[in-house]
Amino acid sequence: MYDKHEPSALFHGLHHAHKRRVAEEQAARGVGELGAPMLLMSLFYAETVGEQWSQRDVARTLRLSPATVAVSLKTLERDGYVERSADERDQRRNRVALTHKGRAAVELCGASFRAVDERMLAGFTAREREELTGFFKRMIDNLGGVEPPPFCPSEKERERGW
Repeated sequence: MYDKHEPSALFHGLHHAHKRRVAEEQAARGVGELGAPMLLMSLFYAETVGEQWSQRDVARTLRLSPATVAVSLKTLERDGYVERSADERDQRRNRVALTHKGRAAVELCGASFRAVDERMLAGFTAREREELTGFFKRMIDNLGGVEPPPFCPSEKERERGW
């Protein structure tokens, strides 16, 4: 039998609590209807580093199926968060760009994640936060995972004026 205090059980509980709190924060900021905040955040990242991604690029970066990305983009486009256009060099590909509304939503989503992080890590010292980050990275490596997809510029990129 698996004990509820085993790491996997605790991680599962943490994941669901985090997801619930992020949804509450997003709703409080008026972006609770977003079904794909990470998709918007990834597009924002691409934009800040001077790239414009295709639907295929989004799917590959987020490790999602092209069909899943197409459905999410259809909703985001309908709601005014993104615009799709044919690639000038290859008409079979769609380029995806954030609208002004999409960029504003990214800022609100980022604020939501930061607020949840602050609540979740309340009482942790800077060193404990650093150690926790190292533990997460090591667990990802141990499971053969890869670096998370880019959602926003790193602290160093922000310092350079991203």
